[in-house]
Amino acid sequence: MFSIFNRKPRYQDLSWMAVDMHTHLLPGLDDGSTSVADSTEMITRMHKLGIVQFYGTPHVQQDIYPNSNTAILAAYQQLQQTPALKHIHIDYAAEYTVEKAFLQQVMTATDNLLALADNYVLIGMSYVSESPYIEQVINTLIIKGYTPVLANVERYVYYHQDSSSLKKFKDLGCLLQVGLLSCYGYYGSKEKNVVKSLLDHGLVDLLGTDVHYERHVKAIEHFVGKQDLSPYFAGKIKNKELFLNNQGIDA
Repeated sequence: MFSIFNRKPRYQDLSWMAVDMHTHLLPGLDDGSTSVADSTEMITRMHKLGIVQFYGTPHVQQDIYPNSNTAILAAYQQLQQTPALKHIHIDYAAEYTVEKAFLQQVMTATDNLLALADNYVLIGMSYVSESPYIEQVINTLIIKGYTPVLANVERYVYYHQDSSSLKKFKDLGCLLQVGLLSCYGYYGSKEKNVVKSLLDHGLVDLLGTDVHYERHVKAIEHFVGKQDLSPYFAGKIKNKELFLNNQGIDA
């Protein structure tokens, strides 16, 4: 999969992707960046790779990362006030864990959801155990006028042998996002092969880095210089269509 030998690379950067709609670069909120300095370094390095717009999407999970909108906004404003990032476009949303508390939230009031481009709600689950609330959350978000985006779908081990659930979610109106590092085999050959299968079956809508740490950035820098993934995602991902054009940014 994704052989570097079958065609001449067109890109040695990520300018073809342009928008990173899934990161953990807002400082001090979850298991991602721990400081403004770390966030600044990682964003600057990713920007040099061709990413022109970043969404910070910290975890929101009731018992582990009970991040409030106020806390997320404060972390975002810290980056906005950082001189080194002045000319880099940064936005914020959240990655909501599909759990009972979130289902209750979307069933009662959704006007306080932190969405990508005002309408796309990033959701995620445990990689080893499917949430019993996933289909209800997807349906409820759609009824409320949102488009759910299921994060890192290639890493859910319970869908590795049977992607019918992912197809069902997509048919319901949920968008599916895969992680850039999985495409390179960073998490193993199984996840890499799952990405290929999902692409082959038309089940990929968006691509995100899911960057948490400096080592993630270092790995991306290494892989980008060796392998051009753009031919595999051309015409398949909607990063620019949904987010870059919405913000009026040229890439």
